[in-house]
Amino acid sequence: MNIIFDIPPKQDKNCFVGVDTEFFGMNGKQLHRPTSGKFGCLTVCTNDEDVYFITDPEQIQPALDNISKCIWATQNGKFDFVQLRRYVDLPPRKKWWDTLYVEKIMYGGYYDRFALEDLARRWLDIEVNKSLQKAFEKTEEWTPELIEYACIDALITRKIAIKQREQIDEKSFHIWTDIDRDFAWAVMDFRGFPINPDKIKALAEYNTKQVEELSKDLPFNFRSPKQIMDWARQNKIKISSTNEAVLLEHIAKHPDKKENEIFQKILDGRSYQKMASTYGMNLIDDYMEYEDGYPVIYPNININQAETGRTSATDPNIQNQPNQPEFRSCYEAAPGYKIIIADYSAQEPRITAYVTQDEKLLRIFIEHKDVYIEMYYEMFGEKITKKDPRRKPMKDIFLGMTYGLSKWGFSKKQGVTVEEADMMLTKAMKTFRNVKNWQNEQKKKKRFVETVSDRKIHINPHTSQADNNKLNAPIQGTAADMMKKAIIEMWINWPFDYPFAVIAPIHDETVLHVPENIAKGVAKFVKETMERVAMEICPGVPFVADAIIGNSWAEKS
Repeated sequence: MNIIFDIPPKQDKNCFVGVDTEFFGMNGKQLHRPTSGKFGCLTVCTNDEDVYFITDPEQIQPALDNISKCIWATQNGKFDFVQLRRYVDLPPRKKWWDTLYVEKIMYGGYYDRFALEDLARRWLDIEVNKSLQKAFEKTEEWTPELIEYACIDALITRKIAIKQREQIDEKSFHIWTDIDRDFAWAVMDFRGFPINPDKIKALAEYNTKQVEELSKDLPFNFRSPKQIMDWARQNKIKISSTNEAVLLEHIAKHPDKKENEIFQKILDGRSYQKMASTYGMNLIDDYMEYEDGYPVIYPNININQAETGRTSATDPNIQNQPNQPEFRSCYEAAPGYKIIIADYSAQEPRITAYVTQDEKLLRIFIEHKDVYIEMYYEMFGEKITKKDPRRKPMKDIFLGMTYGLSKWGFSKKQGVTVEEADMMLTKAMKTFRNVKNWQNEQKKKKRFVETVSDRKIHINPHTSQADNNKLNAPIQGTAADMMKKAIIEMWINWPFDYPFAVIAPIHDETVLHVPENIAKGVAKFVKETMERVAMEICPGVPFVADAIIGNSWAEKS
């Protein structure tokens, strides 16, 4: 490796260059935000040997200008680009290849480790020592060892990118160029999720008080599984563990037992503890910042974390926040603004109708009817309403049809006998025959399954969930691709005289924060975009999106 302490010369070739950055002293809980730390270096690798090492922020722009015609190869480039935007104008670019994101597209479900050292071992058959990574948290001084460490990353990333491009199939290549690459740029333009810190503080104090009160009523520390098990043995109560599922099953099977009150208090205590800690003051202490003078948080959106291509969120995990109204009301629009919550109606059932081409399912959606009411009618010949309690089990039957829910699982969820569960699932499969036919074909697949957009999801044959994943992954993955494409289209075609206003994707919904005077127009634009994209992906199936305008996230929960 030849380290050059200068900016790279102008590159006119459409070739790969490795690009990497290092920052000193960053806040470990806010690595995705350009709010902490000090610029360390930009490294650019232009060939198999030369790596340019730049420590002057004034040289970043000319260095990037000189490689603007090249394909930039990064590893988790969203981090690098967000940080570089502190210093330079860095518009979205098509000539970008990210080894982390591409590896997940190529081998989602096949591998479960995607760090640079994992890719280097797989693609280059070399070991990379990342032990110096932590050193950047404690120093602002460059040593020969740290310089070499920083330059090796750019060199290796470029080599991996070249190997990936040689091996990637066309379908996976288009998932990168048509979906995940543009989605990553859109995520970088997300705005902050508004919060009301006073409400969060009050709720955290309430939940903490509940924990204290419950603790007084229990003869042990409810946080200690050992103490709970010791108490159970002393009182001759048979439980295999203190897990939530075990305690809930005990309560359900033995409703008259005196210990159920204790078990419920344990579960309540854990819930209050979680609300007070994970979803309490740490949201303010660790993540709160200000946008246009109003408090917000910026979760880190991981663009293809799951093997199906679904996004995830960390720091904080906004997608896993409790959906109780008292909590979500803490996510409150700024004065003069509105929250828009947009989601698809029966998204996965509609996707199922498309992939199975089941005539009865297709007819339900083409005639714009309620899928669960119509399922009951098709199965039992009787009309019910939305308020009828018989409608709710239809949702689990649908899960059984598409995700392989067993008769035992259905029995447990619905509180019916295994025989009754088996009868209902069998009835559903006989009624919607093409769903069963599709299941049978999916289960024959050995190596991988695909979404409607051709995202490949590898199947691990050594897990008991293999058959279920063959059914689940194409549906869930198509839903994820659909939401990503919808957000990309919103981002590309944003028509308003206000910055792109998406603040987070929450599984099957998209949340936006906009000035009140454009809220109706944005809601209409988002609804139309989501529906158009869905019907382009699954032609022939009508999709319906709802966009609710409110003052907080709680107005759709």
